[in-house]
Amino acid sequence: MTKQLGERIKELRIDHGMTLKELGHAINFNYSNLSKIERGHRKPTIEFLECLSFFFNIHISYFFDEGIGKRNLCKEEHEWISLSNEMKHQNITIEEVRELVNVLNNSRKISY
Repeated sequence: MTKQLGERIKELRIDHGMTLKELGHAINFNYSNLSKIERGHRKPTIEFLECLSFFFNIHISYFFDEGIGKRNLCKEEHEWISLSNEMKHQNITIEEVRELVNVLNNSRKISY
């Protein structure tokens, strides 16, 4: 799986006409570590893959599912990714988000 991920990352980079150094600089990631990931010598983190999917404007599932092509993300999907990253940085847990969803759903029921 690591090699397949690396091959997909390399394919994206080359399709966009970028060198390892250029992509590394663009996403603030060490290009030698990027090279190791592309060659399957290092496993990428989910955060790294999220960063790449945002940068290349593709869905993160592209890296895992061979049947999925390089589909561009819509504006709303970018907003969800940004919100998810913001919540991670604020240390908001999934359980807290679920509680907020329940509160919102309950308040909607009351207002109808």
